[in-house]
Amino acid sequence: MKKSIRIISFVLLMGVVALNSCKTPGAGNDEKDKAAVADTINRLMTQVTNYANQLNADSTFKYLSSDSTSIFMSAGMHYSPAILNKVFRNVYSGLKSQQISVVSSVVKVPAPGVAVWIGFLKNSYITRTDQVFDGWLCETWIWQRKAEGWKVMHYHESILRAPSPDQKKLVETALGKLAGELAMKSVKPEDMKPLLTGYLKKYPSVYGATLAFAPFESDGKSIKKAPYFYHSGNEFKQVDLPEAYDYTVSEWYAVPVRAKAPCWSSPYYDDGGGGVVMITYSIPLYGKDNALIGVLTSDLELK
Repeated sequence: MKKSIRIISFVLLMGVVALNSCKTPGAGNDEKDKAAVADTINRLMTQVTNYANQLNADSTFKYLSSDSTSIFMSAGMHYSPAILNKVFRNVYSGLKSQQISVVSSVVKVPAPGVAVWIGFLKNSYITRTDQVFDGWLCETWIWQRKAEGWKVMHYHESILRAPSPDQKKLVETALGKLAGELAMKSVKPEDMKPLLTGYLKKYPSVYGATLAFAPFESDGKSIKKAPYFYHSGNEFKQVDLPEAYDYTVSEWYAVPVRAKAPCWSSPYYDDGGGGVVMITYSIPLYGKDNALIGVLTSDLELK
């Protein structure tokens, strides 16, 4: 399904690009024009986000094109503009408040009159029954300039649900206990298999865990060891993070080391480790001499 969605989106984008390129060859392709288009699209997307925070579905989606070739998708479902609007009116009616903020975004201008806005957003909302939820949104909006102004030809939203406060609290408590135990020992990479698989058995909601050791010098080389263990069905698999991967600059390692305090990472795809989208809770681990042993982590998969 995901592959077919990407193909549909790509075909739609290429078709729009081709049509616009035929209409106005050579026009509007300089950097100044592209920057002006990007400014306009960012302004429109700020309006869209503000309307969503006001729980106003009619205004949030007022820029959607009524063109029959347009494609609008949310959480894997394909909607017409009218039905998408109705779905979000129903969703918003169950909320007390919502706060969507853009974490990062980019505007691409592949052809005159066409712009692609791609954004990663944080979403927090409170329901009418006072339940609090956090999550992230990955969105793509393809805009086309028409006689009546800029219209959205394609909208695609993927939703990542954040772990519940109870899930996060469980991980914080469990990993803190393990960190306390390991700080009293002289641990080595080869010691981690029974320690971390035992931890994962005890806490099945945790997807994976590692102790990423602080780099050390050997024969003039910087050695990094981070044996990673994760759930695979009823078994546990081990992956040694590749030497070419400098995990010391990754958020889940660098931030807690710099702060000398535990922290949660932003969502990311763990390529070379667990191979899923996750967030990581990290605790910097220090020995008796206050030297950094490494960073102890627990991962929660996002679905």
